[in-house]
Amino acid sequence: MKIPESVSAIIGRLEEAGFETLAVGGCVRDSLMGREPVDWDLCTSARPEQVKAALPGLRVLDTGLRHGTVTVLTAGGPCEVTTFRVEGPYTDSRRPDSVEFTGDLVLDLSRRDFTVNAMAFSPRRGLVDPFGGRADLDRRLLRAVGDPPLRFGEDALRILRGVRFSAALGFEVEARTAAAMLEKRELLDDISAERKRDELLKALQSGRIRGAFTRFREIVARVIPELRPCFDAEQRTAHHCYDVYTHILTAVDSYSGNDPCVRAALLLHDIAKPLCRRYRNGADHFKGHPAAGAKLTEDILRRLRLDNGFTARAVKLVRAHDIRLVHGMPQILKMCCIFGDGLMPELFDMMEADIAAQSDYKREEKLALVDRGRKNYALVMENGLCRSLSGLAVDGESAVALGLKGREIRAALRHCLNGVMNGRAENDPRALGEYMRELAVRIMN
Repeated sequence: MKIPESVSAIIGRLEEAGFETLAVGGCVRDSLMGREPVDWDLCTSARPEQVKAALPGLRVLDTGLRHGTVTVLTAGGPCEVTTFRVEGPYTDSRRPDSVEFTGDLVLDLSRRDFTVNAMAFSPRRGLVDPFGGRADLDRRLLRAVGDPPLRFGEDALRILRGVRFSAALGFEVEARTAAAMLEKRELLDDISAERKRDELLKALQSGRIRGAFTRFREIVARVIPELRPCFDAEQRTAHHCYDVYTHILTAVDSYSGNDPCVRAALLLHDIAKPLCRRYRNGADHFKGHPAAGAKLTEDILRRLRLDNGFTARAVKLVRAHDIRLVHGMPQILKMCCIFGDGLMPELFDMMEADIAAQSDYKREEKLALVDRGRKNYALVMENGLCRSLSGLAVDGESAVALGLKGREIRAALRHCLNGVMNGRAENDPRALGEYMRELAVRIMN
């Protein structure tokens, strides 16, 4: 296993001081799978104060002293170092009532969630794998350490972590582990919105979610109950080949980008379809579902404590996802005005993912419209075409000079902007002045 030089240096200095120290958890799992670890965590027999004493010259932060954790800042990035520990009972299904340091590595590993995360490695000792994590990696199996109901009863967030790891690794979840995850899902109600939010966003960005989110859909619905009506909700229309929930998951998997806001918006983009469904002329219709979905999206993301910027972007994406791009440049200019320039590329990506999760019916035609929208948007940006009041060649003073006042001024400017975006007026002072004069005459009469 190739350990970064900065991490190896910490291991070496702690072992020279007489303390057993090993890489542990996800970095070991990912290395054994041939993946580049995102970060490196160490476990050690040293207490936090002993870690500090053994690493003179390095900056060490007290990030979790109660749990025996310090963070060492190195040229290669931060590295968490945690003392071997055992934990007392979890009476609230969130955190241990007490933590006791130990010199026994195996005891420390026994408190971890899944066998593939309960391995440790050091150059001196090699791989330490008391619970068969390496074999489970080879079998592509996710299995709880010890007794599954006990593991999930200790910290219910492990249930969501199981869903995430199943999606990220593409692993099957061992039967007893899966049964315990489903059985204990009500305990998620005791977990803070912030912790559930973070785990859900990691799951969305982890890889292809359809398999894991389908098998464990009742767990997902424990966090977002508004998704439950989408389960098995038929879409009797030529445009669709999946029920609403399967379509949603397929759309998320069809998105090739890594923007967490787009992935969250895709998870919620059709969430209001069951509420808006009407059967007419032999087919289902979902009129109004984007606006209704945008309202649900705002409620859900605020409940999960997403920040205002993230929430606003996701709400706009959900509201706009079903717009048919059939009106050329004027429509793109208007969309830039309403949703903002910065959101347009993500909106096109979302539309393509949505189309990819539909039936083949008119798929090429729909994709061609999105492609034309992208090209028109590129022209807007390259040529600086007017799509906001600030880009007009006239301002409020021009309206005042015509005798307009109060709300009439803004109405006149909006009139000019619409004229420019729809190609009825040229964006120069003389042409817009005359265009505004025509409106002023109508208002005054």
